Formats: sequence, C-alpha cells, structure tokens
Amino acid sequence: MVDASVSTSAETAEQSLDELLRASHEASPAELPGALDRYTTAMRMGHAVVFLIDLQQRLLIPLDEDVPRLDLDDSLAGFAYRTSTVRVKEDDEGGLDVWLPLMNGAERLGVLKLRMDFLDALTLWRCRTLASLLSLVITSKRTSIDTFARRTRTRSMELPTEMVRAFLPPRSIGTGRVISTAVLEPAYELGGDAFDHSFTEDVLHATILDAMGHDLASGLTTSVAMAGSRNARRTGADLAELVTTVDEALAKWLPDQFCTGVFLRLHMPSGALRWSNCGHPTPLVIRRQRLLDRELERAAEPPLGGAPPRGGGPAPPDP
Repeated sequence: MVDASVSTSAETAEQSLDELLRASHEASPAELPGALDRYTTAMRMGHAVVFLIDLQQRLLIPLDEDVPRLDLDDSLAGFAYRTSTVRVKEDDEGGLDVWLPLMNGAERLGVLKLRMDFLDALTLWRCRTLASLLSLVITSKRTSIDTFARRTRTRSMELPTEMVRAFLPPRSIGTGRVISTAVLEPAYELGGDAFDHSFTEDVLHATILDAMGHDLASGLTTSVAMAGSRNARRTGADLAELVTTVDEALAKWLPDQFCTGVFLRLHMPSGALRWSNCGHPTPLVIRRQRLLDRELERAAEPPLGGAPPRGGGPAPPDP
C-alpha cells in the first residue's frame, strides 16, 4: 500500500523540479536566484545562496551582491568547498545552515548555502540533487553570461590574459581513474602561459605552454600553439605528429615568435606515460608525497616555432 501523502509529496517535488529546470533555461543571471528560491521554498529547503569560487581560489563570492564574501580558508563554506563534503551548522536562531559543494565532475565551482529549519534524509538527498543540477546550469551558462566571470574576478584583467583564458579548459577534469588539475599564477597577468587537458577514449592528454614575452604577441603565440595541438589531437595525430603540427603552425603564422611546451599522454588502463619536452623545464613527479628526482629528465627538443628538425628525436610511440 502506498502512502498518499508520500505520493503527493513526490509528485510535488517532481513538478517543482521541472519548473526550476524550465526557468533555468530562460532566466537571466538576475532572475536565476528568484527561480531557485521559488523551488527551495516549495521544497521546504529555505533560502538559497550560490557562492562561486574566485579566479585565484581564495574567496567564495555570492551571486547575490548583498551577501558578504567568505574566505576560503577560514569558513565552514570554504571547508565544504575544499573537502567536497556537505557541512551543517546550527545558527543562533535554532535553524540550520547547510553548505553543499557545487561540482561539475572533478571541477569545483563553489558552494550552495541553504537555510532551513530541519534536515532529514529525504531533504538532504534533494539538497544534493539541487547542487548537482545547479552545477550543470552554471557550467552551461558561464561561457555566454559574463556575470559569472565578473563576479569571480577581484580585479581587472589584462588584455593578453583575457585572450589566453578564453582558450583554457576547466581547471579540473577527471574520471574514476585519474584527475588532472591546473592553476595559473599570476592569474590576471598570464602573458604566454597556458595549460590544456582532455580525454580521448582511455588516454589523458595534458599540455603546458609558455610563450616568449609577456605581451599580446605572447598570448597570441600561445593561442595558436594550443589550437594547433587540439587540431592535431582531434584528428588522431600521435605525439610526434602533434609537436610537428604546432611547430609548423607557429613558424608559418608567427615566424618571429616561439614558445616552450610539454605534451603528455597518459594511457589510463596501463599507467604508461608518453611525453615530449620542447625546451621547457623538466616535469616533476611526486609520488606518495615524495619527489622522485629526475624521473622524467631527458634531453629536451628545441622550442616550438622555428620548425627545425626535431633534434631530440621522435617522441615515444603512443601506447
């Protein structure tokens, strides 16, 4: 026998969730908090506030401008973000502040705060579902809504940095086997520094680039190198072919520029790593909190951009 009240509650929850999904497709950044509050009120989750992590991952910044920022290292919200766990605290009025991490796969976007009177297992499950949904909504909208970028910046960004950051992938990507994460500093003055990572079938691809100079030309050099790398990767090129593609692209379109780079491919089932070092410092390997000295050290190939014969020899074959 099915409890009628439970059935009605489930039906109401589905209808409310459907309304939130529909509203998220059409809502502007200013309207999204209202749509979110309508859902949380209907589901007795209380008031909701979305906090996004700033560019340097030091502050949690609310989408609501009337709510104060929170320090990442000295707040319960920051602990929820850093540990990817749900945290609950009773406030001075006897209510509960519930903090949930906002995550899209391996990438941490921020936290969701819910202020409610009580918390049971069903409500907690709905809170987690809401946090997952919001993470997908934010991820899908942030490339076309500048409000998210503006809220997560604490200072103005230089033009070369703006150009390079437009090409960057998410900070973190991952599967059940491996997580790749990267951070660039100084965050607002990148010059020609950049990273890239992605998956194809069972291989993790990772790239680090550093172009000559710290001006717009260096940012353009990095952008061309990254585009060349992605183009080669997406057409099935092996590692040696990819390096040659980037080298020739820079030599053709920016003959007065060059950059260094490291290109890596990790075959996840076997753990086999293949890499090519083009004039860049040797990558470091840290295992079980211990640095493995010179683990990846070998003769580097020339920097990218001159299209000379690859003096370091061909890169190891892909697995």
